[in-house]
Amino acid sequence: MPRSRLLVAMFQGGGNVPLILPIVTRLATLGHGVRVLVGPGVRPSRLPVSEQLCRALCATGAEVMHLREPDIHPLAAAPAPRGVALGWVPQAFRSVAAEARAARWIPHWAREVASEIEREPVDALVADFVLVGALVAAEAARVPSVALVHTVFPRPVRGRPPYGPGWLPATGMAGRLRDVAGTVVANRIYAREALPCLNRGRRSLGLAPVGHYFEQFDRASRVLVLTSPQFDPPAPFPPNVHLVGTPLDEDASPPEVPTWSTDAGRPLVLVSLSTLPQGQTALMERILEALVDIPVLALVTLGPSLDPSRFTPPPNVVLEAFVPHGSVLPSAAAIVTQCGLGTVTKALAHGVPLVCIPLVGDQADNAARIHALGAGVRLPPDAEPARIRTAIERVLSDRTFRLNAQRIASAIAGEDPVQTAVDEIESVLLPPR
Repeated sequence: MPRSRLLVAMFQGGGNVPLILPIVTRLATLGHGVRVLVGPGVRPSRLPVSEQLCRALCATGAEVMHLREPDIHPLAAAPAPRGVALGWVPQAFRSVAAEARAARWIPHWAREVASEIEREPVDALVADFVLVGALVAAEAARVPSVALVHTVFPRPVRGRPPYGPGWLPATGMAGRLRDVAGTVVANRIYAREALPCLNRGRRSLGLAPVGHYFEQFDRASRVLVLTSPQFDPPAPFPPNVHLVGTPLDEDASPPEVPTWSTDAGRPLVLVSLSTLPQGQTALMERILEALVDIPVLALVTLGPSLDPSRFTPPPNVVLEAFVPHGSVLPSAAAIVTQCGLGTVTKALAHGVPLVCIPLVGDQADNAARIHALGAGVRLPPDAEPARIRTAIERVLSDRTFRLNAQRIASAIAGEDPVQTAVDEIESVLLPPR
């Protein structure tokens, strides 16, 4: 007999799935009755739910249901971006504006989750934090809700650089003024792009409007940020916000190391960009050019978004569609990455320094944290091959980067993010009915 009935709302993305899936698996393993409502990507690409994700969810023992998609993608029917003024958004806040526009999905997810809760009541809702409509539905049904945040938490708060630009912590009056101005910009973007959609979703379920986009998160029972306090220093968030650490999927425990990884005693450099199409083809070409003259063996994992036929690797580079990072990182000397949270955490967990080249989303903020921790270097998205080469050589030759990465590895070794998240979820459950 299931201990409690849980509804999980998630979507087909990239880095969100491997961070949320271990939590779903643990909940099902503990005997909770888990139903997962899974939908397509919330970006303009409308990434469909993959067979691989469906198989992984079914393997947890959860009941899997597919979101009824609207006839028209919410972003396809959306008006032109409003931005800060007249559609204009500062370059540093383009990722904030793009993510705020995902709020167009709120009314649809609110209706669908509300219908599912009405069809079969639940004791709690667990939702990917991007699916704010699911949190609205839980509030309307008076069901406890838990948001899983798979980035640094974007909520603007005092004393912390705003989400998006990848700014380092402020120093001095100029830095504090920068953060204040940036927070004003971020709040205006959320107010113009996301808040109207949120309140439309709330009104559709009989709820009063709110005055700030992040007020919906304040109404959740828990907001679980899937970052470690060792990586993402705590900030003055509301009391329902908890940093629980980053779950590492099954490849974090490495199988046998491939024989080619120790070839000729050269340092092994792992190159891994995003699994989603994020315009990384040109960046990969520049990375391959940068590797030509460096005495290393480089393993490049292309993932599903890069076509191997587009690239001509130099002799010291091995191209693979996919290799579990856990089989490579124990013997890696460095990693070159766009800085998705999962990849960053795996590298740090193995004490591997990073060369960070962020492109979109939370990647710039992750790279800023790596830079501040001294565990790697960061480069701009348009960095030329010579600059990438210099960064790789610097990370390999200066042991300070590896020592700092190893220090973080030791600090996070005792964390159990999955169990911590599960404990927090169980703490808000309604008594089984």
